[in-house]
Amino acid sequence: MENAQTVSDIIKTAGGPAAIQAELEKLDHVLTRDAIYKWQKTGIPDRYWLAILKLTNFGTDQLYRANCIARGLAPIPEAAE
Repeated sequence: MENAQTVSDIIKTAGGPAAIQAELEKLDHVLTRDAIYKWQKTGIPDRYWLAILKLTNFGTDQLYRANCIARGLAPIPEAAE
């Protein structure tokens, strides 16, 4: 499994905003690339995790931790396990 530290790492590994946008369109989500760039500060919304998981080898625990970092929160250890 890959080691993600930040939402930026996840976006990069997923192929960048264009690749994420294309995958989300397949799932009938309309989202701009600018909105995807904003995830670096706001975290990846849960409703888009399926697309990110499909594009990467990350697990939900890594997405959760990266979101906590983006939002300036400390992860709850038992929630990420």
